[in-house]
Amino acid sequence: MKIEEIPTPATIVDLDILERNILTMAEYCKSVKSGLRPHCKAHKNPLIARKQLEAGAIGLCCQTLEEAEALIFNGIESEVLLTNIIVSDIAMDRFLALRKNGNITITLDNLENGQRLAKFARSRDLVVDFLVEMNVGQNRTGVEPKEAPSLALALSRVEGLRFRGFMGYEGHLQIKYPSFDERKKVDYEALTPLTKALDESKKLGLDPEIVTSGGTGTYNIAAEIPGITEIQPGSYVVMDSRYNLIENLSSTFHNSLFLLTSVVSAPSRERVIVDMGWKACSLEYQILGYDGMPKPVGLEGISYWPAGDEHGTLKVDPNSPSLSIGERLKFIPSHCDTTLNLYGKFYGMRGDRVETICPVARR
Repeated sequence: MKIEEIPTPATIVDLDILERNILTMAEYCKSVKSGLRPHCKAHKNPLIARKQLEAGAIGLCCQTLEEAEALIFNGIESEVLLTNIIVSDIAMDRFLALRKNGNITITLDNLENGQRLAKFARSRDLVVDFLVEMNVGQNRTGVEPKEAPSLALALSRVEGLRFRGFMGYEGHLQIKYPSFDERKKVDYEALTPLTKALDESKKLGLDPEIVTSGGTGTYNIAAEIPGITEIQPGSYVVMDSRYNLIENLSSTFHNSLFLLTSVVSAPSRERVIVDMGWKACSLEYQILGYDGMPKPVGLEGISYWPAGDEHGTLKVDPNSPSLSIGERLKFIPSHCDTTLNLYGKFYGMRGDRVETICPVARR
C-alpha cells in the first residue's frame, strides 16, 4: 500500500525517523550513565516498546492499566512501571493479574491505599513492588517530599509490599519554558526536594534503588542530577508541534507522527475544507493558552481551524498555491499523546510505502 491509498483521516508514522529518535535518546542516556525507562502513554504500542527496549531501555512506563495490559499480554518481559494510583477493587484485581503474569511495579502515595493493595496481594500469595510518588510541583498525585521518607518506611513494613524507590515527575515543566537555561533552573528547583528526600530515606535505613523522573522536555536535565537513576520521557519518539518549540529538542528529535487528511471541498480559493475535524485532531492545548492547532507540512500561508466533528477549514493565503479537491495534506499534531488516542491504528511508513499497520492498543 502506498500513502495515496491510505483512507483519510489517518495517523502515519515515519519509521525511519522514529527509530532515529529512539536511538538518539538511548545513546544520550548511555553517555550520562542514566537508566532510560520510556513512557508508553504516547504511542501505546508493543512494537515501538520493543524497539525502545532493543535500543537499551531498562524498562517501560505506562499511565493506565490498559496500557500495561497491552504490553505484558503481548509478551513484554522487561519491568513495567505503572505511574498512576489505583484505588478500586477491580483495578487492584487487574493489577495483581498483571503482577502474576509479568514484571510490574506500581506507585503509591498513601499508606491506607498501600495497605489495601497489600491485603489483596497477600490473598493471592503475591508481593507488590512499589515506588513512593512525590509531588514535585505538578500538584496532582504524590505525597509532599518532606513526608515521603516516613511514608516509604511505613509502607516498607507492610507485609505484601516491597519498597523499590521514589518517583517525582515534573510534568508541569515539560513545555512551559522554551528556553533551556530557564527550564534547567526550574527543573533543579523542582527536583531538589526529591533528592533531599532520598538522602533522608537512607538515614531511616531504606535503600532506594530507583529514583525516576524527567520527561521529554527535561530529559537532558533530570538525567544528570545526582541521585536520579533513570528518566521516563515518552513523546520524543514521535514529537509534536508544541515540543518543536522547546529549545534543544527540535534539533535533536524530529517529527515522525503526522496527520494525513484530504481536501473534500473548495468553496473558494481562500477557504478549503478537509476531512479532519474534532474526532481526528487533538486541539486541547488551545484551551490552555497555547496554539493547539496542527501545522501543515511543506505548505506556507495555510492555517487550520476545526469545522465540526468530521471537517476542518483551511484558510489559504492569496499568495499560497491553490489546493485541489482530493489533494492529500500532512499536518504535525499539537499533542502526540491525545492525537494517537483518537485513532485505533497508525500506518508505519518507509518512504511512501506502508510497512506495517499498528494498532493503538488499549486506548
